[in-house]
Amino acid sequence: MIQINCPNNNIPERVYAIEVLFADILGCKHEDYAIQFRDDAVNYELSVANSKLIIEDHFFNQYTDPLSYLNLNNVPASLGWFHGLEQELPIIYGEDKFEKKDDTIVIGLDIFASTFFMLTRWEESLLGREEKGDCDETLLFAVKHGISNRPFVNEYAVFLRKLLPSEIQFTSREYEVVLSHDVDGFITPSWKRIVKDFVRQTVHGAPKNKILNLTWMEEIKYRRTFPKGYSQFGLYTALAEKYNILEWFYFKVCGKGETEATYLFGDKETKEIVEKLKKKNNAKIVLGFHPSQNMFGNKKQWDKEVSRIITLLQEKPTIGRNHHLLYNHETLRLWESITEVPLHISNCVFHKRQGFRSGVCVPYRLFDLYQRRVMNLIEHPCQIMDTVIRYDEKVKSENERWLDIQSTIDFVNQYQGELVLTWHIYIRNRKLIQDYFKWCEKVIQYAVKG
Repeated sequence: MIQINCPNNNIPERVYAIEVLFADILGCKHEDYAIQFRDDAVNYELSVANSKLIIEDHFFNQYTDPLSYLNLNNVPASLGWFHGLEQELPIIYGEDKFEKKDDTIVIGLDIFASTFFMLTRWEESLLGREEKGDCDETLLFAVKHGISNRPFVNEYAVFLRKLLPSEIQFTSREYEVVLSHDVDGFITPSWKRIVKDFVRQTVHGAPKNKILNLTWMEEIKYRRTFPKGYSQFGLYTALAEKYNILEWFYFKVCGKGETEATYLFGDKETKEIVEKLKKKNNAKIVLGFHPSQNMFGNKKQWDKEVSRIITLLQEKPTIGRNHHLLYNHETLRLWESITEVPLHISNCVFHKRQGFRSGVCVPYRLFDLYQRRVMNLIEHPCQIMDTVIRYDEKVKSENERWLDIQSTIDFVNQYQGELVLTWHIYIRNRKLIQDYFKWCEKVIQYAVKG
């Protein structure tokens, strides 16, 4: 039994950080540790039999009033490095101090406050996520200081495990690979549409956006390669089955005339695709919800789309991801209201780089900052996205892009985490689909064999 004594303030926040590290990441059973709050405690004291581990409090004790820590001035201006047991770990809160005397170890790295900072993404609330659903990711602490490419919360957990006596039981995780898809569009252009586009483009010239609005010649090439809406889906399901990995599809459910209506939830083709995926009767294929941008800050639209996705899937969704990753705590609470069982979402992903936005590569429970409670939501952070590979083509060589991906996969494998890949189903440019499908197979092949 681990007895954990903590200062008697910021109790929900401290409990969350401790339990995510011990239960979610290290797999420690709840009956194997006990948390107690004491007025005389100034640091975290973890006691097991005759040994003691003291983790200095360098954050929450400075902000004893609830939520008083929520200020951009409390995001560190610089990055420090902690050294102990031959490891070098990033310091968000704390100092480089490691002391061992008899059966007591004292460390200056505030593991719990640093973990809370990364997993709750509270800096994003202050940078803009609360108002417009996202923020400039170059302003994030981990990006600014060049540590967004490593899951250092997992590193904290492993270090914590080394500090505790060997008789403490922890459950090992199994490394897993998930291929996920934002279904943003799949409509194969009809011959009638191609003729109309030929006439229009002859008069007005080629479209500016050659990914979503193709030239009439590209539309012909696409149609020949992907004659049906399901054609792209079949390409990826065959790949997932070949490597025996999980596959998640997130469907939009837009109506006619709505922004983002690249396909309609009630169309025959959409229903047929859903039915084909369900008829595979493959437990590793899961269909979920991809709310449109229309729903952000609009509960009426949210309720409408929830009703539609239940109609389309013929069941309540168990997984989801917001379109363009637009969410705030109000939106997270809406997700939470869909079902009574824990709902799995995957929104913690970078737009412009591969890596670890929350500093972790395993699923973890989300925390409502403002209501100060653990949510009935489990986040599956995504690490690799196809659009980043495409964007990086302008600034990095093919080898550099591959090394970024390889490093990310190696980290997830090292910590027996969950590697989540995102490959969109929406690009109607035949060559782009085929080129990035090759990347997809290369990534999966390495990930599975790794």
